[in-house]
Amino acid sequence: MISIKMEDWELRIEDGSLPSIFTSYLKNAEFVDQIDVNNDEGRFLFLGVCNGVTKSGWPSVIIAQRYQDHRQTFSPGFLVVPDTSLIFLGAGERLLCYDLEKKVRLWEDETDGGFWGWSESGSYILMSAELEFGVWEQSGKKLWSTFVEPPWSFEIKEQIVELDVMGAIQNFRISDGVKLD
Repeated sequence: MISIKMEDWELRIEDGSLPSIFTSYLKNAEFVDQIDVNNDEGRFLFLGVCNGVTKSGWPSVIIAQRYQDHRQTFSPGFLVVPDTSLIFLGAGERLLCYDLEKKVRLWEDETDGGFWGWSESGSYILMSAELEFGVWEQSGKKLWSTFVEPPWSFEIKEQIVELDVMGAIQNFRISDGVKLD
């Protein structure tokens, strides 16, 4: 299991299997979200989240899922926004967002081909995937997304997203996805 600490947050992550003491994690959590864990196909992902020092030492939030990674080339990714207590999670083709303070899933979305990663630019959350680039607010609201095709990359220049899709450059306003000439 991997443990990552940032500010008051600790993420406990296990990719590929559930922890041997999974049942104990479930019993001690305040919020549990299990997605497709009884499915025979896919790869397990476990996420336990602690905020500050807990009396018991157990994570208060547990997210367990099986996700599809048909080519076994994609890794899960997480982005915590401390100011809003949100966590963005991507694994396989599944995208999730949780409010860790309120202990609730805000939304579930999907992306074709496979998730690559999250990044942050100012007050925006950026998602890269095999066939999609997307932008969210830090509050978890999706603003826009667009189809891309590998090889592709992006660069943020002030309030403009420059997408290079197979050598063709396109510019979009980051706030609403309006294509600029």
